[in-house]
Amino acid sequence: MSTTHPSRDSVSFDTSRRRRWLAWSIVTTLAVMGGLWWQSMAARVDAVVGGRVTELGFAELGQRDEQIRVWHIALDADTGSALVLGQLAALHMQRAREGGGWQDYLTAEAYARHSVARRTNRNGASAVTLVNSLLAQHRFAEAREVATNLVRREADIPEYRALLGEVAMEVGDDAVASAMFRSVWQQRTQLSLAPRVARWLELTNHVREARQLLLAARAEVLGRRNVASETKAWFALRVGDLELRAGNTRRAERAYRDGLRIEPGDPRLFSAMARLAFAKGAPREAIAWGERAIGLQLDPATLGIVGDAYAATGDEAKASDYFSTLEVAVSAQPGAYHRAWSLYLLDHGLRVDTVLAKATEELQQRRDVYGYDLVAWAMHKAGRDAEAAVVMQRALRFNTPDPLLLKHAEAIGASLQTRRVAAR
Repeated sequence: MSTTHPSRDSVSFDTSRRRRWLAWSIVTTLAVMGGLWWQSMAARVDAVVGGRVTELGFAELGQRDEQIRVWHIALDADTGSALVLGQLAALHMQRAREGGGWQDYLTAEAYARHSVARRTNRNGASAVTLVNSLLAQHRFAEAREVATNLVRREADIPEYRALLGEVAMEVGDDAVASAMFRSVWQQRTQLSLAPRVARWLELTNHVREARQLLLAARAEVLGRRNVASETKAWFALRVGDLELRAGNTRRAERAYRDGLRIEPGDPRLFSAMARLAFAKGAPREAIAWGERAIGLQLDPATLGIVGDAYAATGDEAKASDYFSTLEVAVSAQPGAYHRAWSLYLLDHGLRVDTVLAKATEELQQRRDVYGYDLVAWAMHKAGRDAEAAVVMQRALRFNTPDPLLLKHAEAIGASLQTRRVAAR
């Protein structure tokens, strides 16, 4: 006489299902108790916008610590949930971008890797977070490998191809970048694609098309009720940055101020206004905006602008203070030299050999337009103009209409000509 017993697999399945049910019950209960809200846990929206994974339901709240705490409780209930791990990875990545610190990038990477290891099928959002965390750490070769594998697994997802295109731009693989962006051309107006395609267009000297694409995307995002105000402000920032690089200061200011009406306390827009004011020759205005930005989020580029602005007003003591603060802020960051810091040093004739060595080292894996520009500028400052001119040609290979690149190229060319005349 035989007795029927449940199989070990079915028991394991039931236990796993109970753990998942318990995890979701905990999250839902705590969300209601804590005043958090989202439309549907099952219908979670992962929007890949300009290289950033944004939880649309969460982004409006601005309370990453509480969100992370809630999802940790869910993880305690179901330690192997790829979805929960992916949510934690995305939240740590978001907090890192909001000024949370370097450790958040490392934590985002760890959770994303664990999530992808648990499940690769239909888990592209975690792979995207992993790519972005690696990019933030300047680990470009690893980011490219993850992005390439993601596209191989899910080649039908245009967002993943655009992400690979962005990584390819960073490592200087122009052929792959072009192929990926051309493959999503028909879908370029989608909000998850438009910023990346627009940046590619701008870098390849198609500014008019890039502007049209960004303006259309901004108009669409402003009309959507389910998009966070932080994301809407980010689109305004992107439009303003494009206009500033194109030399249209009035349009840039209009875009930045539009963003500030949406997010009045956005430190990214304060920094942008500081850049704009300094570019217009208004150092005191640059100081005011820059100090508001720094009060919320320490950014090397903004520190440099404020320092130079103080120097422009004749306050060398304040300028020196900001230089010291900038040095401490950047030295605490692992990895390659921050590019804004490197340019600041070179522009002030400081640590030229060190910057050149570090920039040349980074160029081994990050061969983008601005990587070549930095090396060329460092060579120029080191008195190696002939070599600088050759490297600068790589920076200008797309005829990118960026005033910074054009300024450096002109200075290198003029110095090289002077040296040739002097040598006659």
